[in-house]
Amino acid sequence: MADKSTIVVASNNPGKLKEFALLLPNFKIISQSSLNITPEEELGETFFENSLQKARVANNVSGMISLGDDSGLIVPALNNLPGLRSARYAHENATDEENRQHLRKELEALDLNQTKAYFVCVLVLVQVSADPFPLISTGLLEGSVKTTMQGTNGFGYDPMFYPKDSNLSLGEMNADDKALLSHRGKAIQVLKRKIEGFVSE
Repeated sequence: MADKSTIVVASNNPGKLKEFALLLPNFKIISQSSLNITPEEELGETFFENSLQKARVANNVSGMISLGDDSGLIVPALNNLPGLRSARYAHENATDEENRQHLRKELEALDLNQTKAYFVCVLVLVQVSADPFPLISTGLLEGSVKTTMQGTNGFGYDPMFYPKDSNLSLGEMNADDKALLSHRGKAIQVLKRKIEGFVSE
């Protein structure tokens, strides 16, 4: 087994990897791509199922402690879309910009300039692929999405998303502030508390 201070994150998203590295400073965070791990097609019908699948795939290939992350944007006015397809909302290989523009068009079609939305994140940490007791943590960030985009920080839908009681979009926040406030940041904080005694820091 590799050094327990190393965690393979089952993601190739540089924005996500930065947030993990920032909030888990006592661990060496490496991406699955650095180990030539090819992600499988997501077959789950929930964020949890997809996150667990990602963690198991990474662990099967690497033999190392692996962390799956599945997250997305939920817009009730759009029947909870983009949801599980948040990264592929516009089309299968969509860029962040294409997804944002597609979301804006969908909102404008309903004559909505702003509407309630929330981000969710589910993290699953496994030591072995058949781990009967993986560590699970969740995070939720309530707010709204707007058709006007502000800020160039972050990634994904950040320039369109305004956390509750904030005048700034996630795209206008610096990395430290966003990481502590975000759905992923909240899930990581929960995971850090659970991880004590499970993985040696």
